[in-house]
Amino acid sequence: MLDKALIFFFFGVVWPYEKSTVSYCLWHNNSCVELCPEWMMEVKSDCTQSYWKSQRTCEHPEAMLVGTMCGFSRCDCPDHTVLDTETGYCYDVDNCPTKHTE
Repeated sequence: MLDKALIFFFFGVVWPYEKSTVSYCLWHNNSCVELCPEWMMEVKSDCTQSYWKSQRTCEHPEAMLVGTMCGFSRCDCPDHTVLDTETGYCYDVDNCPTKHTE
């Protein structure tokens, strides 16, 4: 009985978690890019953390915790600025061309 349980565990739980074969992607403006624009910084996910902060945007200026992301990187604005998703540029939250909603 224990042998069957271990086999089920291996194929039912361990097997689906094979290492991904998806190539590395640095996410910016809804596509993969080779480098971040000079005004942005690369933020890499940390597979050991149990959360990932959302990107701050003009529409949603407050960062939220969105769960674990592993093997993922994105171009992010410096801490004091937010991303305008229409233009791909970083702005102070009060100077966004696309005003955020309260």
